Amino acid sequence: MSRRRIAYIVGTLIAILILYKAGKMIYMMIEMKKRPGLPPAPVEVAKVTQQDWQEQIHSTGTISAIQGVTISPEVGGRITKIYFTSGTDVKEGDPLFQIYPDILEAQLENNKAALSLAQVNYDRAVALYQKRVIAKEQLDSYTTQLQQAQANLDQTKAQLVQHNIFAPFSGRIGLKTVDVGNYVNVGQDLVSLQQMNPLRVDFNVPDIYIGKLHIGDKVEVKPSSTSDNTVYVGSVYAFNSAVDPSTRSFSMWAQIPNPQENLVPGTYVDLNLYVGESQPVLTIPQTAALFSPQGEYAFVVVNGKAVKTEITVGQRQADWIEVKSGLKVGDLVISAGQGKVFDGAAVITAKTSTYAPGAPPQIKYVTFPNAQTPGQSPENPAQPSSAPQK
Repeated sequence: MSRRRIAYIVGTLIAILILYKAGKMIYMMIEMKKRPGLPPAPVEVAKVTQQDWQEQIHSTGTISAIQGVTISPEVGGRITKIYFTSGTDVKEGDPLFQIYPDILEAQLENNKAALSLAQVNYDRAVALYQKRVIAKEQLDSYTTQLQQAQANLDQTKAQLVQHNIFAPFSGRIGLKTVDVGNYVNVGQDLVSLQQMNPLRVDFNVPDIYIGKLHIGDKVEVKPSSTSDNTVYVGSVYAFNSAVDPSTRSFSMWAQIPNPQENLVPGTYVDLNLYVGESQPVLTIPQTAALFSPQGEYAFVVVNGKAVKTEITVGQRQADWIEVKSGLKVGDLVISAGQGKVFDGAAVITAKTSTYAPGAPPQIKYVTFPNAQTPGQSPENPAQPSSAPQK
């Protein structure tokens, strides 16, 4: 017997076996439908509701400080004082570091004495000039000496300020990289200072959405660093001036509140950006929407029986999913227990789901205490940001 004939026989037997099992399953399903004594399956149901939704754009981003700097010295020298404790909050104008000031302080006293002497000589020259004892040229010379003494004093004061480093704004100081006694160079990193409230979120969206974006659009941010369901609600306040041609994405900034200062710059976040106007949509619980290779469907309860109904779904929000076609307001859909039913099966409602519009109650929202004027930038409140142009 040839190999080809053996392969043909084996293939035929496998096909017969598959057809047999498929026919048996179809026969059993038909018989189950005919069997009057089959008890109805207990299921949970929910009503199709209408809600007002805005379009959402999902993205990821990074938290940054609206104001953040690395403190560096403008002069070199030995650190003689450190006024802060790492990881604490400081106020604008608080002293941070002192770089050996003794030589300049001595020079400052010398300049003060020189200025006092120049002032005395000038006053004496003025009196003599008024009595016509000295010429105008001599008075001018004393005037110049007084001005030079004042300039020398001002210069020393300015140099002394450079030896004392102050916080440029209020925020949280980081971990210092030097100790008292260390020699530091000009521009060396000493410590970071970050404003903690509010914070900025840097993120991108595809450029196809540019026409829908506006200053003041709402964002909901979920940090990866928190294990609870806290969501921070903020708004967009700045757009980039161009699309990134390599990624076809558009960069923007949003601000979010951080009243408890639980968030820190550098944190990765998930976010939803709300764009456009609210529109009425039909919604069902996400658990009620089922998926198969033929498409989406849901079981609708009609006269105590489950009716398989093809549907078209759209966006998702919280526990809800949009239904674009196939259902109408008030329809009862099975939201739990679908694994025990089939098209036409008798069902009994064990529980009616009491879904309320919106997000689940366990989510905690953190918002600004007062709504900020749309378009107002936290970096420069007097200057509104510009909306992107198509």
